[in-house]
Amino acid sequence: MTDPGIMESCTRLGSDFGLEVVEVSGSDAEQFLQRMISCDLHRVLEGAGLRGTLLDSRARILAYFDIYRQSDQFLLVVEEPMHAGLKNHLDRLVILEDVKISSGQRGVISIQGPTAPTLVEQITTLRPVQFLQTASWRGGLVVARTRSPEAGVDLILPLELIDEIEQRLDQEGVVTSSPEATERARIESGFPRSGQDVTERSMPPEVGLDDAISYDKGCYAGQEVLARIRTYGHVNRQLRRIEFQFPEGISTSSIAPGDALHSSDGEGKSAGKITSVARAENGISLMASVRKNHIDEGTVLCWQGVSDDGSSLKLSGEVRFPFRP
Repeated sequence: MTDPGIMESCTRLGSDFGLEVVEVSGSDAEQFLQRMISCDLHRVLEGAGLRGTLLDSRARILAYFDIYRQSDQFLLVVEEPMHAGLKNHLDRLVILEDVKISSGQRGVISIQGPTAPTLVEQITTLRPVQFLQTASWRGGLVVARTRSPEAGVDLILPLELIDEIEQRLDQEGVVTSSPEATERARIESGFPRSGQDVTERSMPPEVGLDDAISYDKGCYAGQEVLARIRTYGHVNRQLRRIEFQFPEGISTSSIAPGDALHSSDGEGKSAGKITSVARAENGISLMASVRKNHIDEGTVLCWQGVSDDGSSLKLSGEVRFPFRP
């Protein structure tokens, strides 16, 4: 069973869920980014961030991130596996613009769980509330950024402050969340993860990143494809959450990413494919790429495999939406 801190009090995320900061600055930074990424920078204000993506010409995700405005620069917070690709891709797109792409000057401490906002307020006197709402603090930002079912805060800070704040968290008894607890919290709050729920073929509407798209700001890579999907069609799969409860006497199963899900009547082809799995209270929490005919909330989907004793096991659960701001 995973440790309860991230669900019942608060913990800090560990290096297994690393976050990096890419800084984009210069007199042409806003104009440059507005042409490159999918969200509308006119909505990225002092005090309010957005989710965004960098796409290829077929609207497939190269990177997704949170983006914030701080003074005359933009801060893009990205999962570590996508960091180098995002920075290098943006670097290659700079031609004659006055734009500087850099990283390594800031770090992120993510504190998650229901008591995280109160703890951060004790440390900073600040308490942003709405998703991606920000407040300036000591040259960095305090951000309302849940990565768990209840609440969470990201501290985006100059690197020279990281050790000081980590020591303060130690004094407050804030432990580092285990990889298992972090993964369960992510899945149960409905956030996709690169390499699991998001692949090199994924488009934003398929993985719960609809809010990262602007359909009316003008051209950027992938914009025409997304506009056609919105106007004339749909994506064939979408990311969804499901929770399975074990029957009495069963404690584990063989369920794993890549397994198929089926409709409750058991008829027809696969209804979806599991992309992420975590052990939960008396069962399993998972995310899955679900076919469009089965994506409505409350639809029952089933998995069939074997239990810990090798006997046949069938689990069922209702489809739930991923995170929506």
